[in-house]
Amino acid sequence: MHIVNVTDLRRNIREVLAEVIRSKEPAVILQRSKPVAYLVDAETFERSRKFDEMDVLTQTRKKSLERMLQLRAKVAKRTGIKSDSTKLIREIREGLSRHE
Repeated sequence: MHIVNVTDLRRNIREVLAEVIRSKEPAVILQRSKPVAYLVDAETFERSRKFDEMDVLTQTRKKSLERMLQLRAKVAKRTGIKSDSTKLIREIREGLSRHE
């Protein structure tokens, strides 16, 4: 990981960008000896955004399936009829393992 302070970044922005793009490693930007930002290449940034989106979708699906299980349990309790939850459990397991 490349570490550069703000002053050096101003002076050598082309070199810093070239190094980040070439190495695919982020550059830590320091201001008063403290990290204030990271500079990453576009490909790495886009890849991390896709992972974030997949994580959000996985969490949303998990919550939806958990809610379905709760509703099925509530219906079974009220009606006395138990549905076969094997299929739903299998969907939950397969759905979560695909994205983890």
